[in-house]
Amino acid sequence: MHGAPDQAADTSKPGPGPDRFSLSYFGWVVVIFLLFASAADLDRIFNLYLLLVPLLVIPALAVLIGWTGALIRNAALRRWRRLISVLVAPLAAAALFAAAGAAGINPERIRLELGRPSYLDQIANLAQTEEPRLKLFDWGQTGGAGITTLIYTLVYDEADEISRPVRERSAAWKDRAGKLCPGTPMCAILWPPAERSIAVKKIEGHFYLVTEVF
Repeated sequence: MHGAPDQAADTSKPGPGPDRFSLSYFGWVVVIFLLFASAADLDRIFNLYLLLVPLLVIPALAVLIGWTGALIRNAALRRWRRLISVLVAPLAAAALFAAAGAAGINPERIRLELGRPSYLDQIANLAQTEEPRLKLFDWGQTGGAGITTLIYTLVYDEADEISRPVRERSAAWKDRAGKLCPGTPMCAILWPPAERSIAVKKIEGHFYLVTEVF
């Protein structure tokens, strides 16, 4: 008779194991967010094509199953601090990536910074003239047979005219760009074909990302 109240009281206590706040759940969610954020760059760097789907889905499912299991287990064991850590992890990760995006930190900027020394070396090796320098760097492509293809080109434009509408670019810029046209995406940038769309996005300084879609 005397043991019953003690047993009832025990059920309100946390289960076995430490009940403390943990960053591990947040870390795993950040890894998945980072994987999805960098998916396009991974595809255009390594030409993953259909392999990109399992590369994203399998880790995402694993983390989702683990996150759900941790949610249920910590709730069942009444480990409330752990439970809060699990619940808050996706929200905290989303807030982190939103803040990074607002600060201009994105996969394109990170890739640019990683390759900047090589790009600047190649730009420095251009023939010395009084004209603003213009240089193209292949950033790969995504897509393939039966689906939309995107071709990415990093452009260094010291005159910053590439972001202007076609009709507003100077004759001097068009002349410099025309010299790069044969065999490069500059042809599509100068004379966008009807079956393609061209998007120009400034990354930083004189560096621009040109995306061709067809």
